[in-house]
Amino acid sequence: MHDLFRRGTRIAGCALAAVSVALVTACHDILQVQNPQAFTNEAANNPNLLPAVAAGAEGQFQLSTATFAIMTGMLSDELQNTSTWIDWKQVSDGDITKNWPTAGAYSGAQDGLLRARFDAISAADRFHTVMGDSVRTSPLFIQVEITRAWADLMLAMGFCETPPGPGMPTVSDTAMFQQARDSLKALLPLIQAAHFQSAADRNARLNFANAGLARASLMLGNYGDADTYAKAVTPGFEYDAIYSTNSGSQNNNMTVQGTFTNNRSYTIRNIWDQYVDTLTGFMRDPLSGQDDPRIPLGHDNNNATGKWYGADGISPFYSMTKYINLNSPIPITNSAEMILIEAEVAWHGGDYATAVSLMNKNREAVGLPDLTVPATDPQTGVFNMLLQERFATMFAQGDRLQDIYRFGLMGTRVGHDRPLKLPLSYNEEQNNRSIGPGGGKCPGRS
Repeated sequence: MHDLFRRGTRIAGCALAAVSVALVTACHDILQVQNPQAFTNEAANNPNLLPAVAAGAEGQFQLSTATFAIMTGMLSDELQNTSTWIDWKQVSDGDITKNWPTAGAYSGAQDGLLRARFDAISAADRFHTVMGDSVRTSPLFIQVEITRAWADLMLAMGFCETPPGPGMPTVSDTAMFQQARDSLKALLPLIQAAHFQSAADRNARLNFANAGLARASLMLGNYGDADTYAKAVTPGFEYDAIYSTNSGSQNNNMTVQGTFTNNRSYTIRNIWDQYVDTLTGFMRDPLSGQDDPRIPLGHDNNNATGKWYGADGISPFYSMTKYINLNSPIPITNSAEMILIEAEVAWHGGDYATAVSLMNKNREAVGLPDLTVPATDPQTGVFNMLLQERFATMFAQGDRLQDIYRFGLMGTRVGHDRPLKLPLSYNEEQNNRSIGPGGGKCPGRS
């Protein structure tokens, strides 16, 4: 089995190229064929090829994360457009509606995750064909099933509606959270029984499943479950989307579009400009006034070479130095998020001291001073701390839109008459016969 985890989860460089079996013929001798045009579907049932099939599904999921994070970030109070592309501006300005007349940039974010889910389903079917009854103890089967469930979870976070399966009518984001939760819950005993090569491999998948269950449960308001699953995740765990410099299609698109050495197509939303320290290159923590190392933002060295602007030539631009390299990984989930889930559960229960104590664990790890429970209106004060800690801890990872949505903050923090989530992909609407042109039903507006 490939080493799939960085600090818990990593896809190997060659495996990442395996977005489909046809794309990985240069990675290993087992994929070399005399006549590539004659490489049939049946040939892909070769047991030696199955790890590449599984890695391809997971690779497609990881590759989709960057565009998803950009589009959801620009719809929220996290990021904004600085490009010359009208479809990026439409997302950033909140102009898009259901049944938008063009695909726009946002459609690609959903299309990529739907493709990852389809690849996972197709891979699972192939494993059933090849492995028969033993499939449920195969780590490869676990790999693609957990990929499918996490794709559902991400789709729920970013889009107001999604088809829950190929060719099906759409369901709400709540239904997608439920589908992700149910899939991950069913996987837990299978992970325990699967024939992993090592306990570390098993634990990595258990952590990934439990982290997904903690997040899905939190979004569904099942706080007791969210707390239980979050506490089951091993301290120090992190699952990353891994990128490569093997080809442009494998680059981290957040780097490509948001750094000064590449395109300057998006930056942090200008409501945060007041907190950006242009001397040190970080956003200041609003709770302490100190630079927050979790939000590094490149700048022009105090105008030494002239003020930086985005690709539009107008917007002030701060480089996304969290992802400075084309192969910089993007965290999808980690134990720091789990601590914040535990803190939020405590806040919902009125235990503000515990909520603040848990947040301080993350802050101490990056050298920020501890928070204290406000003497006046602790409910609101601790909530504002929690919202800021989630912003900083998961900055530019694709999480902010769901927070703005679930706490009803789109109107006050971003603007009125904006879509609350991204609408259904134009391409899915046009090509899915169960939906059809004009079949989108949401999102609502602030």
